[in-house]
Amino acid sequence: MSIENKFLEDERKRLYALLNGLPGLVYVRTSEGKVIFANHNFKEIHGEPDNRKCYHILLNKDEPCSNCHTSATSGIKIPKQWQCVIKDTIFEVFQHPFQDSDGTQLFLMQLLDITKRKLAEEEMARLDRLNLVGELAASIAHEVRNPMTTVRGFLQILKSRDTLQENADYYDLMISELDRANGIISEFLSIAKTKTELYTVVKLNNLVHSLYPLILADATNQDKKVVLETEQVTELTMNEREIRQLILNLTRNGFEAMPSRGVLKIMTYMEANNIVLAVQDQGTGISKDIIERLGTPFLTTKERGTGLGLATCYNIAERHNAKIDVESSSSGTTFFIRFQIR
Repeated sequence: MSIENKFLEDERKRLYALLNGLPGLVYVRTSEGKVIFANHNFKEIHGEPDNRKCYHILLNKDEPCSNCHTSATSGIKIPKQWQCVIKDTIFEVFQHPFQDSDGTQLFLMQLLDITKRKLAEEEMARLDRLNLVGELAASIAHEVRNPMTTVRGFLQILKSRDTLQENADYYDLMISELDRANGIISEFLSIAKTKTELYTVVKLNNLVHSLYPLILADATNQDKKVVLETEQVTELTMNEREIRQLILNLTRNGFEAMPSRGVLKIMTYMEANNIVLAVQDQGTGISKDIIERLGTPFLTTKERGTGLGLATCYNIAERHNAKIDVESSSSGTTFFIRFQIR
């Protein structure tokens, strides 16, 4: 080996030693996609490249992807950056073109796992939306409620007059619509609530059983059933009023998702360091893209829904340091509220 070749080989080894220590998945590929070097992180996950094509190793595909497919034209100097998903992991991809000592066009590729960052960004965006709705609710709710209360009162007075009994049905309809609007405003205010509430030690099973007659009546009116399956769980410090609202919102959504004779199941049990409250319905299920956005105000699949009920539930869970998980299929949906034991 000549001195010049030995020098180039030593430089190549030093370069690869540096690349081996870089974070993420790092590899060097040709214009055709053949991997000629891979760092330690890459090999730990995907094994030795053995001159295989990068799109076959990473994506198990026989064709190159649209982003990194580049012709063999020499002298390409423009770096590229994009994001891709590989096996449920989100990567930031950096492509740095360079030429080997013999003029061969090569590409240094670096893939950084940004899954946690993206999830955090989505969560921050969701919280920002909730905060915006809360501010909106706080600013307009009382101004809207005052004239509504006045109108409702006059409608009741007019309805009571004997000369207008032939229009009683119309008055009932207008009053019910005002009550529905008032309910929406109440949910707005619940989202906007920031003042410190009273937290006390609560037995979750006692709370669920106290709500059972109300839930049962709702089920009976809709020709549906409700079943309780409560196991022994520890006491927990919580705002009882808010947890009541959370349970009623979830059960109401469950009833609305089911056809007649459907069964709604309410469960409590211990799971590691969590107290779990689960509400399971026998509806048609929720699509994956909707599940990922649950808790966003105004996101609803109901014809006359507002999406505020679930937004309130997520808000309550957050204030109680609890997490809401959803499992759904064509045979039904289950909401799991996991309260962390402090």
